Amino acid sequence: MDKDSNPNAVKLRSEMELSQKIIDALCYSYQGVYYVNLSTGQVRSYRMARFVRDKFGDQFATGDYESHIYNFVRNAVYKEDQRFFEPILTISNLKKIFTRQMSYAFGYRTFTNDEMHYGQCEVLKVLDSNDELVMAFKSTDKQHQQEEKLYEEEQKIVQAMGNQVNEAARGPLLNIIQQSKDAREAAKRNEDISVYMDNIHQDCERLLGLINLIFAKENTDREKIEETIMQLGSLQEK
Repeated sequence: MDKDSNPNAVKLRSEMELSQKIIDALCYSYQGVYYVNLSTGQVRSYRMARFVRDKFGDQFATGDYESHIYNFVRNAVYKEDQRFFEPILTISNLKKIFTRQMSYAFGYRTFTNDEMHYGQCEVLKVLDSNDELVMAFKSTDKQHQQEEKLYEEEQKIVQAMGNQVNEAARGPLLNIIQQSKDAREAAKRNEDISVYMDNIHQDCERLLGLINLIFAKENTDREKIEETIMQLGSLQEK
């Protein structure tokens, strides 16, 4: 029988081609892509990140999986993040994970030339095989930088809002303190203190309005926060 007409051979060839396409696709998005055979414990590199090659050399291209992953984690990953690798440090651990799931992913940090870098690791089954995995590593530095930039922008908004609150609330608070003192002195002289109490009441209402404005449920996004800042500024001018 022609091997091309053998259904099993055709299926195997089709699966191998599909597996290669999956690996090729990962190589476009990930700086490091490795094939791991759980039966033999061997690893083969399809693509190696530059910093890994610079730090460890070409020895990471092939060899024993457990030795490679251990060296990488202990010598390149921040100590605080090494715990994320514990579930995949050994072949036996990998087998346990992939008896119940198709993939496993986590984020971590590395150090290169005393600089912190951020990365993500994804471990995937190769189709339905229980003995073949692909490990993919990619840098998330740009994503982290964007998140830091967004956080800094949000912090500036919060700080600006805090400054507005401080300016808007300081006047009424100082006025309440002064009006209370004046009311106490007037009471000692048996004078009418209703004017002082009215002023205190108005300033308390103003402060309550500021609090309600700040903690309103609709203030959940940047536009609403900026709108709140403008409103606080207008209240201060009144």
